[in-house]
Amino acid sequence: MTAHAVPRLATIALPRVSIDGAGSLAAILHKRRSVREFAASSLSLDAVSQLLWAAQGVTSPSGARTAPSAGALYP
Repeated sequence: MTAHAVPRLATIALPRVSIDGAGSLAAILHKRRSVREFAASSLSLDAVSQLLWAAQGVTSPSGARTAPSAGALYP
């Protein structure tokens, strides 16, 4: 099985992320709430970088990520 071809687009260099989070995962999840009132300002590139890493970032020297991929065929 092989991965499908993904077109190459322009890349954006993202800032390094912080894995020294302020608080435990349990505490962060306990405080988490959905909000329907949005700020008028945009997210910073640092915030976007941290969010993307948390969702799909490489978290080990072997290349493993925070989310699974069928057959490890990450696009």
